[in-house]
Amino acid sequence: MEVEFLCLANSRKLGGRCVAGLRTDGQGWFRPVSSEQNGTLYPPSYVFGSQQPAQLWDIIRVQVAGARPEPHQPENWVLAPNVWTRVRTSSPAEALRLLEPFVIPGPEIFETISDSVDYERLSLAPLASSLALVEPSEVAWSITRSPNRGARQTRAVFRLSRAPYDLPVTDPLWEQRLAGLDLGMHPRDAAGLTSSSRLFFTLSLGEPFEATGRCYKLVAAVIVL
Repeated sequence: MEVEFLCLANSRKLGGRCVAGLRTDGQGWFRPVSSEQNGTLYPPSYVFGSQQPAQLWDIIRVQVAGARPEPHQPENWVLAPNVWTRVRTSSPAEALRLLEPFVIPGPEIFETISDSVDYERLSLAPLASSLALVEPSEVAWSITRSPNRGARQTRAVFRLSRAPYDLPVTDPLWEQRLAGLDLGMHPRDAAGLTSSSRLFFTLSLGEPFEATGRCYKLVAAVIVL
């Protein structure tokens, strides 16, 4: 089966990547995954024949072997062993027309206002979607150290319909863009954003975390228009 989608995330995942986007046929969210247990993608899965990785705004065509919905990620489809095809790169205006109908107002993200969802709960009542688009307000960037390994962590602090969120950023391009910031809290424009720029986040629910049995919410992509 062939699927064409607008790429809205190519984020870090367990030493590889998680790619996701919106299908161009109007059928909603789509996440191509590998046949491995956690579905992580490794090169050359998410690169084209030119060896360029999938990027935001790319219209991509892939072959899939079949659907593999999980309680925490119902949009998963297992890839067939074929090279990805970049059909073209969409314009921001075209991309906006595709993504705007999927922007959620909040305050809830994945049915809660916390930073995670209990996996056992999801096993009993799977989510309708584990991917979402938001247009956040009062955005700031927090640079911290992860509590378990002490590694540098980039986080987005924002509000959605007045509900506060503080979520890790797994978008490698934005981690690099914010790499020069010291530990602590930084304003929205520290990332070089202008006041006139519209800012969206692609949010994703991660794999169950063994220590807590919870799936954490992640900022998988930072989108600027």
